[in-house]
Amino acid sequence: MGNVIALDEKQTTEIADKLAQASNQVLELRIALTDRTPPTPSAVLHDLKQYESHLDQMVSFFRAHGIYLINQSAQQALANVNTAIDQGRKTVADIGHTHAAIKAAAGLLDLAAALLSRNPLAIAEAANSLRT
Repeated sequence: MGNVIALDEKQTTEIADKLAQASNQVLELRIALTDRTPPTPSAVLHDLKQYESHLDQMVSFFRAHGIYLINQSAQQALANVNTAIDQGRKTVADIGHTHAAIKAAAGLLDLAAALLSRNPLAIAEAANSLRT
């Protein structure tokens, strides 16, 4: 009794389908027995109706459980998508920082080259480029 079996959505749906088929067969039997001669005792027909009702309740239970499992899967998928979006945003921010660092390094190289050339106009341009 201590063993718990976890069902997935597919298994839950299959069980619900089998129970629905069984309920349908009980209904067909009850209809066939209703028109029979000699008449089937009403207690038997009542019992069949009870069995059919119980099977229908089990179908509803397993369908609801399947919907619950689908909802859990959807929530997990949503969490995965949100995580991926957050990681994407971080990656874009990292790319922005890397781009700014490369641009600053290029500006420093331009300034160093201008300083080495001792050209005052080139030094001024390189310094202005670094400011922006």
